[in-house]
Amino acid sequence: MLKTSDKLVSKKANIYVSAGANYSHQKTTSINVQLVERALPILKTLLKLPTVTIRVAPIKAKRIKGFYQSEHKLVTVDCRLGPRELIEVLSHELVHAEQYHSGRLVLKFIKRKGWMNYWNGTLGSKGTTYKAYRDQPWEKEAWGRQEELAKLVIEKL
Repeated sequence: MLKTSDKLVSKKANIYVSAGANYSHQKTTSINVQLVERALPILKTLLKLPTVTIRVAPIKAKRIKGFYQSEHKLVTVDCRLGPRELIEVLSHELVHAEQYHSGRLVLKFIKRKGWMNYWNGTLGSKGTTYKAYRDQPWEKEAWGRQEELAKLVIEKL
């Protein structure tokens, strides 16, 4: 979710930057915002997407470089990523946006289980390990498509 301290830096591309990114990582954040601004129109031609908001911010979790929040149509990417990795993470998260937008991936609240994902109508599992997370079908698709999408974006840039 966007925070009140986030600053809109690109109205055209709907990109926000967190206060922490502006303060601690100004140089990489600035470069990454420009890169997202240029990559987003290309990715929109390659994917069937809803209107999304992009947030550039430092992510504290060690293994997480980005995430998609379907309820807000918000992609958050880490402000410290290098150019290639940023394009790959953005591509990965936008595949998730496409999955939710198409209805293949649905988030529902289940009593005693909490928020759960349904993939093509089948209840997924939460998984407790990184391997279990990566083995989920929606993650396999996103991981499988991110590199090719990033390659196409880089070629067009």
